Amino acid sequence: MADEDGLDLGAEEGKSRGKKKLIIIAVLLLVLISGSVATYFLFFSDSSADEQAALANKPSIYLALEPAFTVDFMVDGRQRYVQLSMTLKSKNTDQINAVTLHMPLIRNSLVLLFSSQSFVDLQTAEGKLALKQASLDAINGILEQETGQGGVDGVLFTNFVMQ
Repeated sequence: MADEDGLDLGAEEGKSRGKKKLIIIAVLLLVLISGSVATYFLFFSDSSADEQAALANKPSIYLALEPAFTVDFMVDGRQRYVQLSMTLKSKNTDQINAVTLHMPLIRNSLVLLFSSQSFVDLQTAEGKLALKQASLDAINGILEQETGQGGVDGVLFTNFVMQ
């Protein structure tokens, strides 16, 4: 069938039907892929991500390590002392309870860590920051060894006296 301009109307209808089929197939593929992704996350996603998201919304809990730590150093033939008070920060109540339970092991590890430091290095901000990180790593290492997970988010020096 040709119209006045010499165009075949049957060919135009065939093209529009082909475009409609292509759109329908694309929409079906999109629905199928979306369903597959949703099913994967529903059945195979890690629940620890959900637990961490729940912990992120909880307020921080603080635990002061009492009494303060006192460490002596021999510097140029003179005896020097460092006294520091430390507070731990976490959002995980179970791990704060674990810190309390394993306090003797944690305090022992921290005393050994503090006494292995250089008095001169501890006088700098970088030395104090490195000690905070080393303390955090030591505490979380003990918690992972004893409970299977870390859980302390931060170490706060609430008092740091060098004499």
